[in-house]
Parts: sequence; C-alpha cells; structure tokens
Amino acid sequence: MRNGRDTVLLTWTRPALPVPQFPLLFYFFFEDLDALVSTLDDAGLKPVRLGHPPHTPGGEVKVTDPDGNTILLAQEEQSPSQPPVPEENEKDWFSILKEAAALVQARGGTTAQCEIRSAGTICSQQAEVKLADSAGHSAWACLAHADDVLVTVPGAFIASQEDGLAPFLSCA
Repeated sequence: MRNGRDTVLLTWTRPALPVPQFPLLFYFFFEDLDALVSTLDDAGLKPVRLGHPPHTPGGEVKVTDPDGNTILLAQEEQSPSQPPVPEENEKDWFSILKEAAALVQARGGTTAQCEIRSAGTICSQQAEVKLADSAGHSAWACLAHADDVLVTVPGAFIASQEDGLAPFLSCA
C-alpha cells in the first residue's frame, strides 16, 4: 500500500509459516519524531523512548495499540556514513538495508563477494550485508540481492557481524 512517500508492505505465505501467535509489529519512520511524540502525549498515549540504536540515529519510540500490537516509530535520519540523497529519487530514501551496509563499511567492510545465486548464476557484485534465516543459514549479499531475499524468503533477516546470541547462551 502506498500513499505518497509512505509505503506499507503486507505479505502472507502459503503454506502458512509455523510461528507462534503473537501481536503484530509495525515500524514507521518519521521526519520529526519529537513532534510526533508530543502529539501522542497530547492524545493520552504513552510512547516509550527506546534510545538511539545504530539503525535509527534520530531515536526510536514504542507505543502499543489496544489490541496489544507493538508500533515502533523512528526518526528518519541517515547516518553520517551515507551520502546525502536527492528527495526526488524515491529509490534513494532512507533504508535500513543501506544503514546496515554503512555499519559493515564503517567496521572495515568485507572482502566477500555476493553469495546469492540468481537463475543459477553467481552474482559478481561486492557483498555489503550479511543475511540469515531462522534455519541458521547465513550469506553475504549485495544490496540488490539482499532486498530480494528479505522480501521473498520467510524468516530472513539482516544478520549482525558481532557475537549475536552467544553472550546470552553462555553460562558465565
């Protein structure tokens, strides 16, 4: 669904994914998060500030709707490592994928080539982000293939180069 610059992607899979029932999670970016939080406060809602994680340097807040669905709201601000983009180029708007690639680059980048195959052909592009799925597979991908994988592969996500779950699984 698209309304001007705003896009909401609704998807479903067949067969249905075997996931436990949970409230929905929505994530929206705004140009002025403080103004939005003020409006939510004035309306009697209780937004919770979540800080400024690397993917949202302008800040992030959470609200919960009456059905228990979580709605995350973030400041649409690019990191300094991303070059400025012209407003008229829709393909260059803020992108979590581009933010992830910028973080990889800021940490020294990677020498990996994109590991995603398309129609049996190996991609010749430099890898920019690491992807993983809920089955435990991971692969380095260029941004174009990463976008395709995230949209078409159930349970795929942007993976971290860091320790991931290891600290939470250790007994020490």
